[in-house]
Amino acid sequence: MTRLCIETRGICNWRERLAKPDSQWRRGFSAFETAVAWEKPSCHDAGLPEPIAELFRGSIFGEAKLLLAIAEHKVPLDGRRADSQCDVWALLHTASGGVSLSVEAKANEPFGEGNESLKDWLVAGKSERSRGNREDRWKHISAHLPSAAKEAYLAVPYQLLHRCAAAVIEARRFGLPNAAFVVQSFAPPSFGGLSENFEAFSRFCQAVNLKADRGRMQIATVGEIRLGIGWADFRFATDAEVAAVA
Repeated sequence: MTRLCIETRGICNWRERLAKPDSQWRRGFSAFETAVAWEKPSCHDAGLPEPIAELFRGSIFGEAKLLLAIAEHKVPLDGRRADSQCDVWALLHTASGGVSLSVEAKANEPFGEGNESLKDWLVAGKSERSRGNREDRWKHISAHLPSAAKEAYLAVPYQLLHRCAAAVIEARRFGLPNAAFVVQSFAPPSFGGLSENFEAFSRFCQAVNLKADRGRMQIATVGEIRLGIGWADFRFATDAEVAAVA
């Protein structure tokens, strides 16, 4: 993980941070739509996409102001596997203090490979050593999640769990009292149904005794850290919106 960041000059700088830009950088895919959604308000005072700003506004955090955002921010986890790579990680100022925000963006894409659950991920190691390493990594991740029995988390997609933990890890690294994890979900304006992703998000909320509510942030605690968990619905960007930040 590098400690050096370079200011973006439009959505083109987001593309170069992707692991697979040739396949991920397309209209209607979360990587592209996230870049447009975050670049568009970045020069305004609050600096946040409105659906995410509204999540904070309606919560105990109150009005939030973006201080810094990093695209494809990597958060190291214990064990010999890849970092948790947040689509966006942001440092926010709120009336309740600083907030470490991790964002997982989706546009009809699953959470990991086919919404792979924690249970399936833990047993997917091809050797005893690999499975032991996964148990060690899970121990590290679970220390940065709301307290719950391991069984409560088993049906939750593994990607949801480590991405939420990333917000708390960074809050502790920066000495912040608050963290937040938001799913930024993209769909056409006419879409009104409950997606498989929202059902997966609901299982996560249930595991930590919270109500899954679109557009409303729920609050949990992880030790000394206050943690907000929310789902924000977004529409796909228009041609004019893309042109404005290209």
